[in-house]
Amino acid sequence: MRAIDVHVHPSTRGLDTHACHYFRRELNQVPQTAETFADLYIKQDVRALLIGWHPSTVREGARNSNEHVIDLAVSYPDAFAGVLASLDVNAANLDEVARYAEGLLRHASVKGFKFHPPDQGFYPSDKKFYKIWDILQSGNKPVMFHVGFTVLGANTDGGSGIALDYGRPIHLDTLARDFPRMKIIAAHPGWPWEQELIGVLTHKKNVYGDISGYLAEQLPEIFLKAIRGRLQDKALFGTDFPYVDLEKALTSFDKVDFKSAAKERILFSNAQALFQL
Repeated sequence: MRAIDVHVHPSTRGLDTHACHYFRRELNQVPQTAETFADLYIKQDVRALLIGWHPSTVREGARNSNEHVIDLAVSYPDAFAGVLASLDVNAANLDEVARYAEGLLRHASVKGFKFHPPDQGFYPSDKKFYKIWDILQSGNKPVMFHVGFTVLGANTDGGSGIALDYGRPIHLDTLARDFPRMKIIAAHPGWPWEQELIGVLTHKKNVYGDISGYLAEQLPEIFLKAIRGRLQDKALFGTDFPYVDLEKALTSFDKVDFKSAAKERILFSNAQALFQL
């Protein structure tokens, strides 16, 4: 297997127009049936982890859901290694959310969870969510949180109501301290707080980072230097597909001067070990 892509949105459901515009992606470049979506990953010899979260900015087309990505993973196991399930942190009854999370943890296709604090409007370190985090920690499956800038709402009035502060990496530092057995993944390099993210990744053993949302040569230089060296055991390959093209991401990764051992860890073995694939 060439790589494990830990950060994939299903291109079979409603796509975010803000993200498409930001990444200059035309819809005719994106596979929109389950068969063509799976075939793309099979042809590249890459297995994907599919995200069940649905952005608030996507108001047209079929809605993404945990059920949809689970169905894709079950139907196309050669392409999709499993899913990162989503939870509604804004639900009126968080006890019900906690019980729902317990059920998801028992599902074989659920390999972890994904949250987007800026879009969902919450701080991961807010103690009202600690019952949910305690359940996820006990399930021993990684939990991914978006960090840094988001293309959702970018270049719109008021950012479409989305606040970047929820995505500060320092909030994951508090979470990692309070839940030391939780495997936490910071999605993206954390710009404009990439130095803050590197500090958290270096200090907290249970925090990892993915490189999604960037081609490798576009990564912030300080972040790229860190994952080439000290943090190579904690970095994960991810694309943010369909907004970042899979083939271009793989080609870009080959252009960057990684030592072979670091390259193999980031593309494959770090994710294999973390998600127990």
